[in-house]
Amino acid sequence: MAHPLVNAAFVPPRGWRSGHLQTMRSRALPSHFDLQQVGQQRQHWVETLDGTGDRISVQIHRSKRPRSQPPIPLLVLIHGLGGSAESDYVRNAAHGLLQLGFHIARVDLRGAGLSREHSTLLYHAGRTDDLRLILRDLAAQPEAQRSFAAPALGLVGFSLGGNMTIKMTGEPLDGIPLAAAATVSSPLNLTVGAPHLEQAAWGIYEKFLLRGLRSDTLAPGDDGRLRVTESESALVKSARSLAAFDDALTAPRNGWRDSAEYYAVNSSDQYLPSVRRPLLVIHSLDDPMIPAAPYLSVDWDQLRGIGYVRPLLTNVGGHVGFHERGRKYRWFVPVLGRFFAESPA
Repeated sequence: MAHPLVNAAFVPPRGWRSGHLQTMRSRALPSHFDLQQVGQQRQHWVETLDGTGDRISVQIHRSKRPRSQPPIPLLVLIHGLGGSAESDYVRNAAHGLLQLGFHIARVDLRGAGLSREHSTLLYHAGRTDDLRLILRDLAAQPEAQRSFAAPALGLVGFSLGGNMTIKMTGEPLDGIPLAAAATVSSPLNLTVGAPHLEQAAWGIYEKFLLRGLRSDTLAPGDDGRLRVTESESALVKSARSLAAFDDALTAPRNGWRDSAEYYAVNSSDQYLPSVRRPLLVIHSLDDPMIPAAPYLSVDWDQLRGIGYVRPLLTNVGGHVGFHERGRKYRWFVPVLGRFFAESPA
């Protein structure tokens, strides 16, 4: 039976109804998406302004079938925890949205993917200053321009990237031409999410994420130097939970007392009432990595009354899963396409 808050229908393939199977399907049955077939790609670097010399990689794709006079020409995709611009869900969404005529920018956050060798700092759930910097830079790129109006951008955050997206959309935009935003499988409350992830599936998901975080954290930069001190390295290696990792590195590096303060300050649910741009929130209540409780505790009716936030909740779909039978793209890809096509800019 559907929960009263469920307002969207997703029908998984027979035998793939489990949230765990939906979550792991792309690893069991990986797909290949040749983005060169549907768009012209170029590498772009965003220079940070904080004195670190860090550079953020953005791969920009110009659609080979661009929309005529699109309200939002360029969509910016932000990966989740332990992911990168090469994550399957990012490439799947990029391919499908390029086919729909949107230009795409795939971002590697600090310390991830192509940005890793050029970063002294690492991304975290609340590093929205980087998002503002990236969006301001991309607004000046030709893919964001419109013939008879100012530039316009759309933002899509997956998983932890969704937490960053909601937080930034609820903060002052400082003139950034963000027309609309969307999230897929975003943790709304990090305080609740951390212990849930530690227990989910006997800790398998958390161990997987920790392995990727350790790899990103301990890998040397392009000058061969490590990003962490010897004591930080030892703590990172010994961390057996995400909270322990954040206690060892994320919190002290960014001025928070501990992981509890980091989670409390950066949880995105508290920013939802401040959002003043169209925001689509896509989530499945059977997501094994993110607890449903924070979604069930949000007053969605009040947010609808304000007029900007629209939830799209399903009973099934897993974590950034939403694999459909006989469909090349995940269920949320055409949903995102319609949302951005219909959003005013």
